[in-house]
Amino acid sequence: MEEKPTVETRDLPALETGKTSESVVVPASGPEREAIVKRLKLKLDLRLVPYLALLYLFNALDRGNIGNARLAGLEAGTHLSGNDFYNALSFFYFGYTISQIPNMFILKRVTPSVLVGVTMILWGICSTSMAAAKNYSGLVAARFFMGVFEAGIGPAAPIILSFFYLRHELAWRAALFYGSSTFAGAFGGLIAYGVATNLAHERLAAWQLLFIIEGIPTIALGFITIFVLPNSPESLERWFVTPEEKQVAIERSRSGHNADSSLIDKRQLWAALKDYKNLFTCLIYIGLNIPLASFTSFLPTIVKLMGYSEATAQLMTVPPYACAIVCVFAMCWNSDRTQRRGYHVAASASLACLGYILLISSTNVKANYTGACFVAMGLYPVVPLMLSWVANNNVGHTKRAISIAMLNTFGQCFATVGTQIYKNKTAPRFFMGYGICLAFTVVMIVLSLALSVVLNRENNRREAKHGSPKLLSSEEQQAAIDGGIYDDHPSFRYFI
Repeated sequence: MEEKPTVETRDLPALETGKTSESVVVPASGPEREAIVKRLKLKLDLRLVPYLALLYLFNALDRGNIGNARLAGLEAGTHLSGNDFYNALSFFYFGYTISQIPNMFILKRVTPSVLVGVTMILWGICSTSMAAAKNYSGLVAARFFMGVFEAGIGPAAPIILSFFYLRHELAWRAALFYGSSTFAGAFGGLIAYGVATNLAHERLAAWQLLFIIEGIPTIALGFITIFVLPNSPESLERWFVTPEEKQVAIERSRSGHNADSSLIDKRQLWAALKDYKNLFTCLIYIGLNIPLASFTSFLPTIVKLMGYSEATAQLMTVPPYACAIVCVFAMCWNSDRTQRRGYHVAASASLACLGYILLISSTNVKANYTGACFVAMGLYPVVPLMLSWVANNNVGHTKRAISIAMLNTFGQCFATVGTQIYKNKTAPRFFMGYGICLAFTVVMIVLSLALSVVLNRENNRREAKHGSPKLLSSEEQQAAIDGGIYDDHPSFRYFI
């Protein structure tokens, strides 16, 4: 079931379809076919990927702005004390965790544009409503339901991308999508700095203005998304692609193991739950989300405790995210080029390890700030790499969707640990927090390398037993899925 990376088509006669008002003949190979594919990918790269990145930018802004709001007076304005702030962070991940798998089932019954658009509207309302919170209870309620609704876009995005791109094209596009979360970290610091230094309101505090400014655009974008987000190659509009480009998009989607016609397949559900690869990836993602959740929420506080003023600390959170953006794109581009996922996960996690070692071992402000940059550079590339890896190695819509939902569920469940490890009493060195994060980055390195070795051995075993993989038609793919074979098919090769 594997498609060779350098081949876009099967060596078959020209394919003909009569689904439009006139017959569409698409060459199966040759320069004309290559030109059609090139135009199609360019159009998708200019529309689908940037739009998904824009959506995730607002997702990450709304999720992480509580860290900036803390420096702007959130705790005093909502009368928080003790562990209240840390608990408010945790409740977001409780909501996010419980809605992962239900969202994947909903995605099988409604179009992606509806799921993503509606959940955006709802989480935007929750984010904006935090400006009206007067106490701990109101803040926790808003954060919990924001987590419930934000779980719509994160798991749905790699599913949507897998409909339009081949397996070896996925990580780079996922990097462009998830890389926007690093832009959000940078923009969040700039917006918070601008609000703190340039905006004043008689009735609203700076932290309230921050929630409103970043929440209202999310609501507007949710309404737009319902109407403009492409759902599948079959639904691409005539003004956007030519009939030939649409036909090629459909063929590429089917060759990428998207021939599954079932709505919800219980066998695929159990196959996902029993798959040992998903155990590995979930453990790796747990190792990622503990340090990632803590970094996103506490970076402004960590930077402030290095000796910067509150306004300057907001601004100084920008460079670590800028460094992370470069690393995300570089790692994922090379991962697609080499078709290696696990080794790049391990390399990224090694950068984070170096950052935490600097934070633990030094009291020098410059060394600590450099360490924070290395942590960002190491953690953020792992998100698109892992989600692409899971999407690459699971065949069948339901199995792929459940596998990604499992990844996010376990990861976000343990992200609550990351919200509890930077206690005020351990400031400013935060030995406990840095030590826990360092340990889990080491876990990422060990498990990602181990899974790569296991998958490589399995590929070699199939090669020795069955020979080179053959390219299957969509009918053969559907027959394999109906037979419960999935990625165990002799012609399927894992990304390692």
